Amino acid sequence: MISLYPSGRSSDWKKDRKVFTVHSAYSSVLNLAGGDGRRYSLITDGHDFQPRSALIEAFPDLKTCESVSVILEDVEVSYDPTIVREKVNPLWRGLWLEWLHFLEEDMLCCLLPFVTDPGQMLGIGPGSTPAGDDFIAGFATALGCSKSEVSYGPGEFKKTLEKVDSCTTWFSGEMIKDAMNGLVWLRGQQLCKALAGDSSSEMLTAVGQIYGWGHLSGRAWLAGFSAGLERSLSHSVPKRNGGQIS
Repeated sequence: MISLYPSGRSSDWKKDRKVFTVHSAYSSVLNLAGGDGRRYSLITDGHDFQPRSALIEAFPDLKTCESVSVILEDVEVSYDPTIVREKVNPLWRGLWLEWLHFLEEDMLCCLLPFVTDPGQMLGIGPGSTPAGDDFIAGFATALGCSKSEVSYGPGEFKKTLEKVDSCTTWFSGEMIKDAMNGLVWLRGQQLCKALAGDSSSEMLTAVGQIYGWGHLSGRAWLAGFSAGLERSLSHSVPKRNGGQIS
């Protein structure tokens, strides 16, 4: 069995979890399945920190279902994925409302009928992580990071979580579970912090890092985040008017 030695880890990856099965490998991310069924990721770029992730210089070519050992003794925490609740600066409302219009694009317009009921987007839309799942994750993150007592609604998160394992992909399901349990990837954390401030450069950097993520995932996530902010701040979420948001 190959042993891998990361140099940093997220605070929720406990050191006693050592043996994993390779689920999928990409150029800079190695996704592993733990004995608890959860997703763990080895990353080569610190910008990709997310829940249950560890930074490593490189990893070898590995086959799906191959077992690996991850050695975390003496590895310090580099990232805390717990969502930090912030008071959103209303200065940015005009900007985040623009993100909802991403749903008017041809490949994302299939999500428009469900914009006021995100749970119905589970597993639908294009992309290896279905765009509807990205929307849900962004929506849940917005509710988690904004200082608001408004919630998704009694039992709504629970109903979505009950369907995750049967209605979408394993990776997407893990992403949604994390967001609904108050855990967020680094890019999302940086956006939450930028929204609490008044720096245009920080905001543009944070949005740009998410916008360019994947083929459609970043735009779908931002649209969901926008809808979540509107819900959390007690605004009514803009509704569909034909093929547009109004």
